[in-house]
Amino acid sequence: MGKIAFLGLGRMGLPMATNLAASGHPVTVWNRSPGKAADFAAEHGVTAAETPSRAAADADIVITMLADDDALLDAYLGRDGVLESLPTGAVAIDMGTVSPETVARLHGLVAVNGCAFLDAPVSGSVAAAAAATLTIMAAGDEEAFASVRDVLADLGDPVLHLGPSGAGSAMKLAVNSVVHSLNGAVSEALVLAERAGIERTTAYSVFLNSAISAPFVHYRQAAFERPGEVPVAFRLALAAKDLRLALALGEHVGAPLPQAQANLGVLERAVRAGFADHDESGLAQYFRAMSA
Repeated sequence: MGKIAFLGLGRMGLPMATNLAASGHPVTVWNRSPGKAADFAAEHGVTAAETPSRAAADADIVITMLADDDALLDAYLGRDGVLESLPTGAVAIDMGTVSPETVARLHGLVAVNGCAFLDAPVSGSVAAAAAATLTIMAAGDEEAFASVRDVLADLGDPVLHLGPSGAGSAMKLAVNSVVHSLNGAVSEALVLAERAGIERTTAYSVFLNSAISAPFVHYRQAAFERPGEVPVAFRLALAAKDLRLALALGEHVGAPLPQAQANLGVLERAVRAGFADHDESGLAQYFRAMSA
């Protein structure tokens, strides 16, 4: 098995790194909070690195799962970044939600080092020992993709190759445009039912057994029914970030996104009202506050 550097042990990255370690891969982890990486390494019998550069120094595969474009670019281009030590022939894979422009930039930069760069974002819920709940949307050089497909299969199923570099990023933005639309629709509809006198869990039970019973509605049930009692899975501020990226892509390719524009306006008002660090389902809490 090739050596894997995994950068980013956040809400998505932590269970993904756990699945890689459990599959027997030799893994080195890095996290912006060093203590989290050290604790993970001690628990799972892997190695913790103090910097992205040290994590990548002897890696065959470098996987990043970071919050946004700025965090990804800093991990690669900042002081002690990945590009300072990325070995010739390594495959770099970003699995976060970033812009196609950032993908293109990093694709070009790692190519100078004789390396390949794949954008392979994911969609779905993730938990340790439950990798199959993720769909992986990979793009980039087909030979590089084939060389890491088995590793990606330890993180999700299906593992799809969508085409040239940037296609994975674009597809993830398209998917998240739908996800954030669903989140907004469920949030406002749930509050509507409550204001009409229907108990929250009863209303949600109808959602789960009706025409709107999408996977998103199922795996976000606890967050909607018991706001504040379950861990934050996806910050509302990151949802707004996703829609800004989608709208920028839409403008670039000439695709109108009126619903995404409307949804972003709602999310930005919720952020200004103090809900930025709430789970995205906290949009329902924002609507409750508005209608109080």
